Amino acid sequence: MNQIKKRWLNQRFPEFSLEDEDGNDISNNSLIGKWSVIFFYPKDNSPGCTIQAATFAKYHESFAALNCQIIGISSEGTESHKEFQCDHQLPYSLLSDKKARLHREMDLGNTLGLIPKRVTFVVDERGFIRYIFNSQFAVKKHVSKVLKFLKTASNISLDE
Repeated sequence: MNQIKKRWLNQRFPEFSLEDEDGNDISNNSLIGKWSVIFFYPKDNSPGCTIQAATFAKYHESFAALNCQIIGISSEGTESHKEFQCDHQLPYSLLSDKKARLHREMDLGNTLGLIPKRVTFVVDERGFIRYIFNSQFAVKKHVSKVLKFLKTASNISLDE
């Protein structure tokens, strides 16, 4: 099991307060009451990140039908996020993790020591991480893997 899964699977998503693309503060309180897919991505408008974000947008209605919200997080600023969101018609929030503080707090690491890792978390209605997909290059699989997990999640016992 990789270090990220070992550390975070079945743990509560850490407390955070980050600004969305409109400058609104979003915290982990917004995770309570519905499933959430939180994907950390390296950079707005880079080729892989654009494909990943657009794929999440393409399946947005499928996630909504499962009572699941999508949230993207990178260290880009709110203005960059707003432009990225508008350019690609992304129907979900993008949060600005200034100076990658949350990324570092979660010890997500970097690829080749330079590029922030691409990691997707599925968080249940109570704020616990139930699934993690970590792949820098299989950008579309972040969507297919979490959708598959969510479709079968009702068969998982979530009792603590």
